[in-house]
Amino acid sequence: MKVGITVWGNRISPVFDSAQMLLVANIDKEEVVGRQIELFQPGAFSSIIDMLAELEIRVLICGALSRGPAALLDAAGVSVIPFMTGEVETVLSLYAKGLDLADFTMPGCPRNRCCGTNQCMTGHQRVRWCWL
Repeated sequence: MKVGITVWGNRISPVFDSAQMLLVANIDKEEVVGRQIELFQPGAFSSIIDMLAELEIRVLICGALSRGPAALLDAAGVSVIPFMTGEVETVLSLYAKGLDLADFTMPGCPRNRCCGTNQCMTGHQRVRWCWL
């Protein structure tokens, strides 16, 4: 399975909308077996969606995400784990092992990832976007 993580230095990029770099990780049997870096133009959301499809990325881990790009990602069938923070390698390792990422939720986003709809996101299952 391929996972994308927006990166800034060695951390998850704090805002998806202005991110410029994507780490593409191949995960097999709870191990990261390959990785590559892809650059993209921030704000060119249709190009980013096309790139994710071309790279066969099924899951995107990112920082803050506005509603417009969130809707585009959802329509493209990309499962998004938004509002995450922390060092990329730590989060990627935990995700690959199927462990909970709740400790890496951005400040201000509730620990249980509850949304305005009172539906929650835990682990790898996105139910609704986390709008506060």
